[in-house]
Amino acid sequence: MKKILPLLIVLIFASSAFALENPWDTKLPFKNAVIKYKISGTLNGEKIIYIKDYGRTTAEYSDTSMKMFGMEQPQKETIITTPDWEYTIDLIENTGTKQANPKKFLIQEFNNLSKAEQKKVVKNAQTLGVSTIEGMDGTLEKNVEKILGYQCDKVSMPGTTAYLFSGTDLPLKIKGDNMGMKMNQTVTSIKKESAASSKFKLPQNIQFEHNKQVDQMMQDRAQTIIKALLDGTHPKSSNMGAGSGSQMGKAPVAPTSTGQDQMTPELQEQMKQMMNIFGKQKE
Repeated sequence: MKKILPLLIVLIFASSAFALENPWDTKLPFKNAVIKYKISGTLNGEKIIYIKDYGRTTAEYSDTSMKMFGMEQPQKETIITTPDWEYTIDLIENTGTKQANPKKFLIQEFNNLSKAEQKKVVKNAQTLGVSTIEGMDGTLEKNVEKILGYQCDKVSMPGTTAYLFSGTDLPLKIKGDNMGMKMNQTVTSIKKESAASSKFKLPQNIQFEHNKQVDQMMQDRAQTIIKALLDGTHPKSSNMGAGSGSQMGKAPVAPTSTGQDQMTPELQEQMKQMMNIFGKQKE
């Protein structure tokens, strides 16, 4: 994902169970996994996500193609995310970008709070999360479908529907149709196994472009979010620049292999924020 996007709202819809934990230090229900997806629509191909340390470290490999003016255009991209950094690699052009993982700043800001302030942040996130989804004409339905035997929550908004691994922000299925861009991304297999260490290694022949100003924007945004949650108000998008690290630092490009790139920028950002908001909600 390579777009500079306006931030609508970044909130974690955390329950009181997270009051003494950091709601941004999220965990998937399996320590290691290999997840495969089929992608169809405007883009066609496949994606594999390798998961390590309960999702704190991931490597996403996408191999897709799209037709433009009757010509087939291949796209190969790798996104490697660690607790501190996110690396996006274009395997066709042999170029890459490096940016801070935005969760790092949110975790730091939350940990700097007193226990009383942390509880207040979590409580306000609950209230603001509800009003946020209503304001985006979205809906959340818990445990509505099983995919490959895993219970999924359904998050819907105009033009886009995502089925998330219940209680997480991991999508198992995404369907969208926005401005003529059709997108279907469906999980085909989930194997709870460790991936080869080479999957998480950065290519030696790539020199990564690092925009430190973008990192500073994300750090400023994290401070704004925490302050707003302490005050019980919505963070103002005009004060917070772009979206997540994987969406920042590049000018708009044609849709890439990531499912959300097939949406309009506004809907893409809304979908991602809804995943962040509701991924941690519990029964």
